[in-house]
Amino acid sequence: MNNDQEWPQFLQKLQKDKNPLYELLNQTELDIGENLIIYHPAEEGKTKIEKQRGKIQAKLVRMYPHWQSKKLMVKAGERSLDLDNHKLTQMTSPLQALDHINIPKTEKNLQPVLKEEVVPVDKTCSSIYAHLTERTKTLAEETLEAKFSWRLRVGGMRGFQELLLPVFHPIYGIPYVPASSLKGATRAWARQNNVNRDEINRLLGEIDEGVGCVQILDAFPKAPCLNVDIANPQWTWEDNRVKYKPVPHPFLSMEKPELVIGLVRTHRGKREKQQEDLKTVKTWLENALAGGIGSRVSAGYGRTQPRAALAHSFQPYEFKVWTQGIYGANPPSRENEYCGEAEFRIPGVRGILRYWFRAVALGLYGVETCKNLETQIFGGLSEEGTVRIGVNLIKEEVSSQIAPHFYEGSILLESKYESHLFLVENILKLFSNIAGVGRGSRRPLHLNNRRMRGCHWELNKFQLAFDKNQWQEFLESLINSFKKVSKPTIPENMNPGNDKVRYQDVFNSEAKIFLVPSLGQKHPKDVKNWSKDGSQKQTLGEGLGLLYSSPSFKGKNMAGVGNSLVGGTLETPSFVIIKSNFYSFSHPYQVVTIFGANHPQRNNFVQALPDNSIQVWPL
Repeated sequence: MNNDQEWPQFLQKLQKDKNPLYELLNQTELDIGENLIIYHPAEEGKTKIEKQRGKIQAKLVRMYPHWQSKKLMVKAGERSLDLDNHKLTQMTSPLQALDHINIPKTEKNLQPVLKEEVVPVDKTCSSIYAHLTERTKTLAEETLEAKFSWRLRVGGMRGFQELLLPVFHPIYGIPYVPASSLKGATRAWARQNNVNRDEINRLLGEIDEGVGCVQILDAFPKAPCLNVDIANPQWTWEDNRVKYKPVPHPFLSMEKPELVIGLVRTHRGKREKQQEDLKTVKTWLENALAGGIGSRVSAGYGRTQPRAALAHSFQPYEFKVWTQGIYGANPPSRENEYCGEAEFRIPGVRGILRYWFRAVALGLYGVETCKNLETQIFGGLSEEGTVRIGVNLIKEEVSSQIAPHFYEGSILLESKYESHLFLVENILKLFSNIAGVGRGSRRPLHLNNRRMRGCHWELNKFQLAFDKNQWQEFLESLINSFKKVSKPTIPENMNPGNDKVRYQDVFNSEAKIFLVPSLGQKHPKDVKNWSKDGSQKQTLGEGLGLLYSSPSFKGKNMAGVGNSLVGGTLETPSFVIIKSNFYSFSHPYQVVTIFGANHPQRNNFVQALPDNSIQVWPL
């Protein structure tokens, strides 16, 4: 027998015999050399083992007589293993790498450091991940292999520059999910689903009564998965106004990890129910992981699949997106539009839901009421909101030429409160009909200066027809869904700012929404040659064609040509938002939304709209 197999076999024997020493030793490793050295991750564990050292050594010698001449020692820390010429030590972990790099003073410079100095170290740790997952399989009586559909963040400690890092294992220095987090999520799921409290405590334990019948082990990814992630809010509350001020915050998360989670029986369980107990806890855990674990669950992180875990939810909404790109920590450069790493980002959908929530709420409530509702529904710093969003992505086509990226899937909305769910569902319906998601969300999909621009997306269930009554009935129901959550107060008369300081758009008396017929416009899926047809009128549509028809309307370009007070510019989002709708393919139309439409230059654009346009807002 290989020396490395003897300690796991010894632990399995203790577990089978229901020996209390198993609880003490199951997180340890043994180094077999001139002496026997037990390594426990924590100093407290080392102290407890030392008190039982004589008993442990007696059992070891009884099982392995050839160890009789060896002295048994106990240490706190790590065992150094040579795995494929790779030392399993802290010095080769991403956590240790953070201690040996110069951390920049600004978050702008922090991102490349994490990407170039920390993530590459994680990729060298394959042997560590393989060893720890195999160790889990050896120790566990039941295992669950959990594949996360997007990213996972289990926050733990604040590090350099207040950068929120994931939990790193104190010995091996790699990201992992502590048993306490898995157990907490499992217990929470069982409680939310009305499992008997005594049964929960019997299986998972309780502070006053000690361990439960089933123990969940620390979970490690099967392979390196650490990656640089980013939170980049575009709009920020500042002095009771929401100001356009992108603030990128780079951090580390696990990208599509596959975890091996082990479950073992303890001495408390009845022999005839032990296998049943393991299966029960495994089922609870599977459901808990589908609902979400870790931090930023409300933004789509930490889910194995989008499955409703809160009290209220609807059937998922199917969507299709054609886009110039949605990006995280690695966007394209100005020189090369296709050098970035495009991905469908769930926080992008959540962020724009939040944006359009404010656009409606600030027209109904005072600032403080709006702030409080926003935090209550969407969450704040270290505070989860009442609404969660999940995405099941079933198709992804990332373009490497002049063509749009394409995504297809479904969106799951769920909430603790029914009224909050209806409100956010109406917000989703609103912005799926008047704007896009990700880069270029204020423009239909088209080609401009041989670069893909804009976005087109559809939620089949939510498409509105070219019909004034249908639109105004929907807008009234949207306002009513807000009123059911909170009674209106006196709103401030906010304007969207100017080309120097851009503020949040608000649906008030100064905003206007028009339905503009766009006969002959092509749906993005029908544009076969974007290089040839991407900038033609049949692709641009009536509204965007008008915006681009005059320097008085279109956004200011790098040469300074255009009007930033209408079409915006690089640092100023457009005051005009245009969305193509294909409710009826024989009668396509565009929704043109103008904020601060009373401004003389924007009013000129309003007056230039086709005579057969239909105004649906203000009501």
